[in-house]
Amino acid sequence: MQKWIGWTILALTLAAASAAAKDVAPVFKTAEAKHFTAAEGVELTPSFYDYFYAEMRNELKKSKLVNDVIGEGEAVDDADAEKSVVISGTVSEYKKGSVVKSALTGFGMRSLKMDADVTRRSDKQSLSVIHVHVKVDPRWNEKTMAKFAAQEITRHMKKEFAEKK
Repeated sequence: MQKWIGWTILALTLAAASAAAKDVAPVFKTAEAKHFTAAEGVELTPSFYDYFYAEMRNELKKSKLVNDVIGEGEAVDDADAEKSVVISGTVSEYKKGSVVKSALTGFGMRSLKMDADVTRRSDKQSLSVIHVHVKVDPRWNEKTMAKFAAQEITRHMKKEFAEKK
């Protein structure tokens, strides 16, 4: 009997949480993610920036911050430009890390620092500047690192724009 009550409470809690999550209204009409650039001295492969661009688009779609994610350079209606944003940025620092140090001591992680600029499309007004520092295991590939960085930027955007609502 007690197990049944516990499972019922758990099911009701999950149902309430999923219902509350569906009530989120998008903050922006459209978002355009641009390819990030590398600062001087950053040694990442060109494929990392492509992975990051794709992951950024996916994370923006999942976050429900925007109704639609458009491709780089696509046009937006003038009526929608006021509620549209452009996300661009720079990879300011990258450290490769060490597999040996990571395995032996837990230190030696890959480190990636990025600065993202969120600007309004219509008047180019800066809405937010996001500084992200992502640390991942050096054995993970660039695609995984790009995914973590995109998730981190989207999380910061959700937090910041939820406060401004």
